[in-house]
Amino acid sequence: MKKRSLMTVSFSTLLMASIVVSGCTKDTKPTVSSSPETKATAAAEVKKVDPLGKYDPPIEVTTVRQVDATFKYAEGDSIDSNIWTKIFEKDYGLKVKNLWTVDSSQYRQKLNVSIASGDLPDFLEVNKEEMQRLNEAGLLEDLTTVWKQYATPFAVDVLKQDNGIGLKAATFNGKLMGIPRTYSNGGVSTAQMIWVRTDWLQKLNLPEPKTIEDVVKIATAFAKQDPDGNGKEDTFGFGLNKELFSGHGVIGGFLNGYNAYPEIWTKDANGKLVFGSVQPAMKAGLKQLQELYKSGLIDKEFAVKTTTKVQEDVAAGRLGLAYGSVADGGYIQKENHTKDPKAQWKAYPIVSTDGKAVNPQLLDTANVFYVVKKGAKHPEAAIKLINIYLKHFYETNYSPNPNPFITDPKTGILPAKYAPVVIDPLNTNLEAFLKVQDALKSGDGSKLGFPANIHFDRLTKFKAGDDSMWFSNVVFGAEGSYSVINQYNNNKVGKYNDFVGAATPTMAEKQATLKKMQDQTFTKIIMGEVSIDEFDKFVVDWRKQGGDAIEKEVNDWYNKNK
Repeated sequence: MKKRSLMTVSFSTLLMASIVVSGCTKDTKPTVSSSPETKATAAAEVKKVDPLGKYDPPIEVTTVRQVDATFKYAEGDSIDSNIWTKIFEKDYGLKVKNLWTVDSSQYRQKLNVSIASGDLPDFLEVNKEEMQRLNEAGLLEDLTTVWKQYATPFAVDVLKQDNGIGLKAATFNGKLMGIPRTYSNGGVSTAQMIWVRTDWLQKLNLPEPKTIEDVVKIATAFAKQDPDGNGKEDTFGFGLNKELFSGHGVIGGFLNGYNAYPEIWTKDANGKLVFGSVQPAMKAGLKQLQELYKSGLIDKEFAVKTTTKVQEDVAAGRLGLAYGSVADGGYIQKENHTKDPKAQWKAYPIVSTDGKAVNPQLLDTANVFYVVKKGAKHPEAAIKLINIYLKHFYETNYSPNPNPFITDPKTGILPAKYAPVVIDPLNTNLEAFLKVQDALKSGDGSKLGFPANIHFDRLTKFKAGDDSMWFSNVVFGAEGSYSVINQYNNNKVGKYNDFVGAATPTMAEKQATLKKMQDQTFTKIIMGEVSIDEFDKFVVDWRKQGGDAIEKEVNDWYNKNK
């Protein structure tokens, strides 16, 4: 799976909000029984449940945690005792005990030991494969009824924002065995876009990108026509890093313009799932990239260049076009503008060969899940923790002020990280963008909540001449990168991976080898070390070395779960 795009501290604060602690009533949880019940009885039970009710007497539930090395705590706080634990205990009668905590780098190993021994806490965070293993071993609680009983309307709505894809990934034989963790910069916000240096565009009298042909024309001019005016051929026209599909300077969005969808499974004309990286549509896109490289538009050293090096090229004024993500301008292009205030950037939707709208591929909405141990005394507690998180982050008008959960710029402390369960609405930032645009038009941002109020304040300062707020304008301004996400959203485009299950047996065994073979072949094709026809050989080899077996397993899963 691809890694999620990294966000700077200023963007991570978009997820955070403050709390107003309200009184809670006594919990009236009904007994959850596996025996058959009439619809009338079930409906009556649901009506009796208070999804935010306080436990009286208090209860204790256990979990395990991975603690990032960047965690910083306020004086007297720890992962075991902090702002969240105090709210849980005081206002909800819910004590969360950490059986163990380890550094994030050691979590999978430590968790595997616990899974193997069956020594599990009441609830825990797992990936798809771990969830599947636990379910197959009969170690997970069925959350189907508990979710229906205890999830607040807001929680239900949050997990519908991806059309239920995350919940589907956690469903086995019709039973919900986990709750997906979702992110506020997820869904359509993960679609790629084209970042272009517009002062160069204007200087060279070039069109804005509407087609792949325009992209090639712009890249050619940026590499050959001395856009920086220093009399040297020291600029690149098309940014690319060695990973190909992650970071800044990637080819996924470019290939989408050829109706090619690398590294995800999509339905073919017959409704069968096929792997995008081996489909015929890939060939034309790779051939065009090969021609860009041959013409000197791509850095000859891209095959050893990390995404960090591509970012350095942007900052140094050596690069003016690259495919990337919505947040990139706020910290990558920002560095270029800070060093050279004349440098201006704009994000554009990805384009096709014929100018028709492209359906950009999207990252999975959830690869992490919260699961409950089979037989846990209070399986609903994990759901209630989700409700509490959403209530205090998103439903309490984001007060008091200053917000107690967002990053303190002086200390770097981020109390939001202390929460044992976190799910965020996928469209938090997109909705903030829309609210800010309306407020800027009216000139009144007084009624905005967090995070829109922060962006309104920054954009107001930018319009008043504070160029240090340029980074906010290039992302949340009227023509910022979120305007591209809004266009995607309005056009209802975006292609998810149609396979959302855990790794199949052959996938677990062969995927790493097949991925390496794919990236090496694509890199050689782009660099012209092999003919474009090497793609056909790659497809044959991919199928022989495990691809056909994986395809069968994926379709077996799909036919069983669709």
